[in-house]
Amino acid sequence: MAKLKVVPLSSLHKVFPEGEPEKYAKTAFTTLKNEPLSVQFAYRLEENPSAHLSVNVVIETDLPVSLYSVGYVPVAHTAVDGLADSYPPGLFPDILIPKKVNPQIKKLDSFLQVNTELGEKTFLHAGKDCWKSIWITIGEGKSCPCGNHSVKVSFYSRDDMSLIGESSITVKVIDAKLPQQTLKYTNWLHCDCIADVYGVEIFSDEFFAILEKFVRSAAQNGMNTLLTPCFTPPLDTARGEYRRVVQLVKITVRDGGYLFDFSLLKRFIDLARRCGIRYFEHAHLFSQWGAEYAPQIVATVGGRERRIFGWHTKASDKKYSDFLHAYIPALLAFLKSEKCDKKFLFHISDEPFAEHIVSFGKAKSVIGDMLDGYSVIDALSEYDIYKKGLVKTPVVSTNNVRDFKGKCKNYWCYYTGGEVREGQSNRFIVCSSERNRMIGIQMYAARVKGFLHWAFNFYYDVLSRGTFDPSKDPDGFAGRAAGTTYFVYPTSDRDVYQSIRQKVFYEGINDFRALTLLEKLKGRKYAEDLMKEFYGEVDFFTSAGSEEKLLSFREEVNKRIEQSL
Repeated sequence: MAKLKVVPLSSLHKVFPEGEPEKYAKTAFTTLKNEPLSVQFAYRLEENPSAHLSVNVVIETDLPVSLYSVGYVPVAHTAVDGLADSYPPGLFPDILIPKKVNPQIKKLDSFLQVNTELGEKTFLHAGKDCWKSIWITIGEGKSCPCGNHSVKVSFYSRDDMSLIGESSITVKVIDAKLPQQTLKYTNWLHCDCIADVYGVEIFSDEFFAILEKFVRSAAQNGMNTLLTPCFTPPLDTARGEYRRVVQLVKITVRDGGYLFDFSLLKRFIDLARRCGIRYFEHAHLFSQWGAEYAPQIVATVGGRERRIFGWHTKASDKKYSDFLHAYIPALLAFLKSEKCDKKFLFHISDEPFAEHIVSFGKAKSVIGDMLDGYSVIDALSEYDIYKKGLVKTPVVSTNNVRDFKGKCKNYWCYYTGGEVREGQSNRFIVCSSERNRMIGIQMYAARVKGFLHWAFNFYYDVLSRGTFDPSKDPDGFAGRAAGTTYFVYPTSDRDVYQSIRQKVFYEGINDFRALTLLEKLKGRKYAEDLMKEFYGEVDFFTSAGSEEKLLSFREEVNKRIEQSL
């Protein structure tokens, strides 16, 4: 008779095929009414005549749940400079493959059982030689009733529908809600990657259908700000080369002036709002790494589409200045008509350094006062540039936040692929989940206003040359740390799969919101004192310690919230 070993776990434990999850079993959880809670159930076949078995899962609970099977990706390169606690090469859990919750199973006279829907959305596979896991998110997009609840998971053999394994957890839903997310959060979504990977025409109906799935996945996991390619973003492109045109604003040059058509931009904004996006980032107005050139901009000239600005256009070129002086007022008028002009954030240029002070200053002078009263943000890690007044809202690398703390009241933070020293948070596949999630506590301590990452779905190699499939070649970006450039996985059926890292990062944001709620109830000092009890003086180098320690901290926050109601 078949028998399955089943172990309940938190979302922070990575279940490797060769792991030992029993020692990390966790059966009791707390959460707030509007907070998604993710848990896992690891399983392995212990007894069966054969080495493998197909199984079906039944979930019994009065809470709203979503079910995923955790898929593995092959990570060959796990060594990261500065990262002391990475894992050895192997199969890493990361892809979340959606499954039907309690599908209808139809019994046939034959030796197989079939379901009334697609098989891959229903059955799981267990083996004697490895651990696998299912991922359950409770309250995904839905509020949960307060009180004590149970979640029971039962596994049945596909062969004869016999019960072969089960486990359960308890969930206490506290009668409180997380406050609305004030932290602006963006991962740059790359439209050209979608068009290239899925083989669809940019801004076609097919493209927008796929784009909506990407944006929903992002918004569902806390992302409330979206990079908006009014022009093709001048990012990650070698000098003299161009990425695929992804320009939402249609431009016509006529009689020495410019006509602007914002209908495609409106479609993009409407889609994003429908998915839950609240803020938008206009693509950078000047080239990356120095602001020396205009971005690639195309227009209809004499009935034909032409590149009117690009690497051949100096940032201070009068023609480009005249263009911006026509474009920006027209754009703002359109955005005001859509009641979202104050929801737009603008960029001058990405990541200027000390040697770019002159060129960045010239670019900023081209804009003049046209964006006064609007948010202008830029990745900026050198305090001297901020001190000169060139950027009002700097987006600072977590390596350099110490230089800004106490000197700047309105700054964001970001990390890319190098911020992993000591306890720095990052979300590589080879990072522990508690390192990923710690970002929320770190951001609360630092009082940052937003978080930015350069890649939600960047499936290109360095400088946007060639694509790779992250499910097959997860470190395809120059062989660097897997997961550096993507949070979601494209699929062959034009869908998109979430990742463990995406959900865990969102848990970090919700830690930020929970601390904000505690602050509202008991004061900022009270929340900071609680952090000190667990972690001392917190900054971006403070380690989470362990999954157990981070979970204990959050449970204590929940307890203090409940006591303060």
